Amino acid sequence: MAEQQALDLARWILALFFPGVALFYIVRLTIRRRRLGYSAVSHGGRGSLHWWLAKTFVLFRSLITLTMLARAFWPALDGYLLAIGFLMTPAVVFTGLSLLAVGFSLVIALHFVMGAVWRSGLPSLGDVPPLITSGPFAWTRNPMFLAIHMAQLGLFLAFPSGFTAICLLAGVTVLQLQVRLEEVHLLAAHGRAYRDYCKATPRWFRPLGWLLPRKAAVSSTADTAVR
Repeated sequence: MAEQQALDLARWILALFFPGVALFYIVRLTIRRRRLGYSAVSHGGRGSLHWWLAKTFVLFRSLITLTMLARAFWPALDGYLLAIGFLMTPAVVFTGLSLLAVGFSLVIALHFVMGAVWRSGLPSLGDVPPLITSGPFAWTRNPMFLAIHMAQLGLFLAFPSGFTAICLLAGVTVLQLQVRLEEVHLLAAHGRAYRDYCKATPRWFRPLGWLLPRKAAVSSTADTAVR
């Protein structure tokens, strides 16, 4: 009984979590537009790869939000979503919720770190923000996407199912492709400065990289240019 109550609690936490994420971005983008006078969102030309990636991400985000809300009011929906029974335990589910919370908390923190530099998508080359290479960006070129990957894995564990497995696969694929597009864009915008940054800093992370002195880490990745 206690286990079922824990799983029911997790169901409602998920139902409330994703509307909360949507609210954060609505408020963030509204404040940003009022302060700077323009939108921080750019999805590229209609029909471009960038446009399709953005629309796919929005589609899955909306589908996840609606599905998690529906599960709270209709628990039997889990069967139709191909819930993985042996993983539906409080230990696994609450591990997933923890990853979701940590991942989204890191996303919020990175928004404050980036400040007015933050963009969603690829801005025009005439509106390219300064290149950030310090703080979390000194250890990975994509701390925001790493945090989102953590949250994506968290969702799968918080509701292990065929549905969330597909969402995880789609989310990882979209971000991996988006990173490659952004690298080409930043290289065109910042030239050698970005190329040197790529040589010094891994795309994702360097195993045990935080234990290495910065100069040693740079010398060990001299061949990691954009590719």
